[in-house]
Amino acid sequence: MRALIVDDHPLFREALAFALSRVEEDAVSVQADSLEQATSVLADDPSFDLVLLDLGLPGAGGLAGVMTIRSLVPTTPIVVVSAAEDPELVQRAVRLGISGYITKSSKVETMHAALSRILAGDTHFPQTVGGAAAANPATPSDGLELLTPRQLTVLRLLGDAKSNKQIAYELSISQETVKIHISAILRKLGVSSRAQATMMAFKMK
Repeated sequence: MRALIVDDHPLFREALAFALSRVEEDAVSVQADSLEQATSVLADDPSFDLVLLDLGLPGAGGLAGVMTIRSLVPTTPIVVVSAAEDPELVQRAVRLGISGYITKSSKVETMHAALSRILAGDTHFPQTVGGAAAANPATPSDGLELLTPRQLTVLRLLGDAKSNKQIAYELSISQETVKIHISAILRKLGVSSRAQATMMAFKMK
């Protein structure tokens, strides 16, 4: 069993790797400290059995990481491991098709039990924050899951109030390419203006 652990804290990555080894003796863990590194790993080798993902990655916090990883490995179970316990955030993550949500405040025994259920093909969502959402994981998520990784990045920059020129500079692309991405974003999200797309960007935070 091969797992990709994505977290910017090395000690927590090691803790997750150890937890996996206790649940699955033959588990092999590959670690990434950023979303950029994770996408590079998955682009080279998407054959992972599990992705453990933190929501607080620098530069790609919130649901942006979930959507980016999901677009690269549509069928691989994704488990969020996060300090965030906001019920609305958990519900939105569930609607993006994650297989589990483990809070970093969980006891070791709880984490082991959650990983065991997920590896067995089940799901795990804390009743205190995500139990209600888990009952209906197929609820639509406003089209955000349809965006490609590059479109997600453009949408995030729109949410940061960046102009087309600034986005083009940051991504090393032309302004015309930025316009093409924005047009595709508007179409996939079912909105008609840049302002509406910008509002949608806040759902990623």
